[in-house]
Amino acid sequence: MAERIEKDYLSIDKDVRSLVDWENPPTVAQLKNDVSEAMPSHQFHVEKVNAWLRALKGHLNIKTQEGRSKVQPKLIRKQNEWRYASLEDPFLSTKDMFKIAPVTHLDKDAARQNELIINKQFRTDIPKVDFINKFIRKAVDTGTVVIKLEWEEEVGVVREEQMQPVFAQTPEEFLPFAQQLLEMGQIDEPTLQQLLVTGEFTQIPIGEEPITVMVEKKWKNRPILTVRDSRSVIIDPSCEGDINKAQFIVDKFLTDLSSLKKDGRYNPEQLDKIQSKSYDNRTDEDYDAEFTTDSNFKFQDKPRQKLVAYEYWGYWDIHNDGIVVPIVATYIGDIMIRLAENPYPDKKLPFVIVRYLPPSEESVYGEADASLLEDNQSIIGAVTRGMIDLMGRSANAQQGVRKDLLDPLNRDKFNKGLDFEFNPVGGNLQDAMFMTKFPEIPNSALEMIQLMNNDAEAISGVRSFNHGISHAALGNSATEVRSAMDATARRELGILRRLAAGLEEVGRKIVAMNSVWLDDEEIIRITDDDFVRIKRDDLAGNFDLALDISTAEADNAKAQELAFMLQTIGQTVPFDILKIILVEIAELRKMPVLAKSIRDFEPQPDPLAQAKTQAEIEYLQANTVKDITAGDKNKADEILKIAKAQEAGAKGRKINSEADLDDLNYLEQSSGLNQDRELEKIQVQERMK
Repeated sequence: MAERIEKDYLSIDKDVRSLVDWENPPTVAQLKNDVSEAMPSHQFHVEKVNAWLRALKGHLNIKTQEGRSKVQPKLIRKQNEWRYASLEDPFLSTKDMFKIAPVTHLDKDAARQNELIINKQFRTDIPKVDFINKFIRKAVDTGTVVIKLEWEEEVGVVREEQMQPVFAQTPEEFLPFAQQLLEMGQIDEPTLQQLLVTGEFTQIPIGEEPITVMVEKKWKNRPILTVRDSRSVIIDPSCEGDINKAQFIVDKFLTDLSSLKKDGRYNPEQLDKIQSKSYDNRTDEDYDAEFTTDSNFKFQDKPRQKLVAYEYWGYWDIHNDGIVVPIVATYIGDIMIRLAENPYPDKKLPFVIVRYLPPSEESVYGEADASLLEDNQSIIGAVTRGMIDLMGRSANAQQGVRKDLLDPLNRDKFNKGLDFEFNPVGGNLQDAMFMTKFPEIPNSALEMIQLMNNDAEAISGVRSFNHGISHAALGNSATEVRSAMDATARRELGILRRLAAGLEEVGRKIVAMNSVWLDDEEIIRITDDDFVRIKRDDLAGNFDLALDISTAEADNAKAQELAFMLQTIGQTVPFDILKIILVEIAELRKMPVLAKSIRDFEPQPDPLAQAKTQAEIEYLQANTVKDITAGDKNKADEILKIAKAQEAGAKGRKINSEADLDDLNYLEQSSGLNQDRELEKIQVQERMK
């Protein structure tokens, strides 16, 4: 026996080494050992989830007597149905789910481009509505959401028209083209002669012609988000509630040989070994009823027969140096069909775990509302079944008649609904006839049901349609009612924050994948007529990624506050300020079309008021010109007056000078000074002779 087992291990090890050239590759037995060690913890979670789902479907956990009521009111289902829409709306009411902010100013453009890319992918590549519906319902129903990230790439060959250059084969074909080059001055005669002699003219294109070629194109190149059942995902129990510390995660899924061969990631030789085996998934110990609704159905052909595959994502010392490396391995039964290093750019496990209600103990799994409402549903069911049995076991609308009241003839008339005669045996006719009816249901039963409903709504924070958390349940004053409503909104917002944190982690992983696997260029439509071309090399950078969420109650409160602000300020502020507030109110009310219309609206002035304003402007301009002209004239007059005054002063000085000169001549004549000067002049002339 030991020898046979040793041979099996050797054969498995040989198969594994044919897949990779690692020094220390893991074997199927070693991977299965990790799975078996984690199964007790995983099975405990599976049992809890199965119990919650049975309660959600209204399955009874007790045996009832024959002939008694088996009804079970679906309190948990009712609460969950109210929860679904309120949690889905914040994610589906906005066009763009993600906001990406740069860490430094150098990453501003890259952050903007990543935001355009990821929001486009959630609008077109990822079925957003279907994904969010599955995401929310899985969280509410089972308490744990496992999101698996993958990248899908599909390449195809298409016919495409392209232009191909035409080369001359003989000098006669090249000479007309050479003549054009000579006329344009692009070549000279010596160069042309050299081309003709050496034959290099055959390397110069003389034109183009269309040809049909087969071009390889990517039909699909996008991320894929899959909401996995947490019962099919086995997580390392030693991670202490932190998925980032998990050493492995195993995804168990149902597949077939045809799908595995078309996928292209699995070794064909190993797949042939599976095909040669007689493998029946219905009798395999790994096959669970969760994978199918009909365990008796089976395909007869090998390519379509269902197989249970285990996809192991974890860390392994593949180089035998004591340092683990992220790997991925897939096996079916005891055959390894895939073994490779983790291909994702962040080198982390491609899973995101989101917890609906965090448990008190350290666990990677969350809890559902069903864990809080199981007792309430059981009590309401017990009381309801008691009331139904009370009414169902009572004879209703049956009439009894005293035997000596009617003779056979009148009894026949009575049964036919005709007039009849009865024997007066004393007393009233009503005393001799009795009509049965349903008994009255005790008020204590109705009060118990109401009490359990109120308690369920208080513990879950879900308000029902007609009763819910109101003054009758949690207070008689407006303050108490408001406190209950605020507590409900805060609890729902807390759940939304946990869900949004999980989607933010999904967004970070998608951003990392985009920077590596996206096409070289991606064209994003911003609006109906605005397109942006994004290059993959420009997507690298450091970012802060956020997911905008808010509850309907919070948005409504903000909108009311802004509306009150508008009423308060009235027309005392410019329209540009009012437009900002109106746009914000429209966005809070989930009316993006109205918000865009208000944002783009520019008020058109009244033609009459515009003409009046223009006339007033022209009148003011005319008055200004008139005033300027008058001022210039006054200034000119002032200058003229100054000039005249200067002229008069000059004339006065001239007259004074002439008078002084006359006075000087008179003095010189009267004193004989002029005669002395003449005499000296004559003497000088005589000496010079």
